[in-house]
Amino acid sequence: MAWNLQRAADARAAQQAEQACREQEEEDERLTREEAECEQHEADKKKHKMNPFTLGVSVPDVLVHPPSQYALQKLSTFDYVELWYFTLAGRLDAAKHSNKSQADDTFGISKVEDHLTVRSIALVRASCNTLSDHNLSFSEFLQAKNFFLNHARKAEWPIVHLDALAKFFWLLETHPMIQLPLGERIILTYTSHVRLDWHQELKAGRGYDISITNQHLLRTIADEVRALNDELIKVKVSPSHPIS
Repeated sequence: MAWNLQRAADARAAQQAEQACREQEEEDERLTREEAECEQHEADKKKHKMNPFTLGVSVPDVLVHPPSQYALQKLSTFDYVELWYFTLAGRLDAAKHSNKSQADDTFGISKVEDHLTVRSIALVRASCNTLSDHNLSFSEFLQAKNFFLNHARKAEWPIVHLDALAKFFWLLETHPMIQLPLGERIILTYTSHVRLDWHQELKAGRGYDISITNQHLLRTIADEVRALNDELIKVKVSPSHPIS
C-alpha cells in the first residue's frame, strides 16, 4: 500500500516537473519571439521609406530651387546665415552643387552649442560665392528676405521672432532714407550689421527687439557709407601719376 502511494506521488512529481519544464520552454520561446519582433520593428523603423503622394495633383507650373543644405542647417539651429543663400544666384549655386553633395560621403566637424558633431560636408561648408547682405542689390535683398522668412517659418522659428524680423525688413524697405542718394546702400548696410548682431546677442542671452529701428545707429552708418563713397570717388578721379 505504501509502495503504491509513493509510486503515485513520484508520478505526480514527475508530471509537475515536466509541466513546469514545458511552461518554462514556452515562456522562453515567447520572450525570444517578442525580442525578435521588437528587433524587426526597430529595423523596419530605420528603413528608408518613400512618402505618399496625392493622386491627380500634377507637377507645379514653376520649380523653385531650394537653398543649400548649409543654409537650411543654419536655420534649423537658429543661427545667422547670409541672405545671399536665398537669392536666385544663391539657390542656383546650391542646385549646381547638389548632385555632387548627394554623392559625396565626406564628413566634417561642426560645433553646435559647445558640442562637436560629425556632419556631412554639405551641411557645414559655406559657399565660396557667398556675399554679405550689404553687397546684395536692393532687388536681390527684397527677393531674398521673403524666401528667408518662408524657410525660417518652415524651420519652426518662434512666431515672435518671425514677426519681429518681418517688421524689421518692412520698416527698412519702406524707410524714407531709401529715396536719398546712397539710400539703398545705407539701408542694406544697417540691415547686414544689425541682423548679425541680433543673432549674436540672442545666443548670448541678451536678445532685443530687432523691429525697432535705431535711428541714431542708422544715421551713423549713413555717415560712414557716404564717407567711404567720397573716398572711392577721390581715388577714381585722382591721376595715376603725379603731374611733373
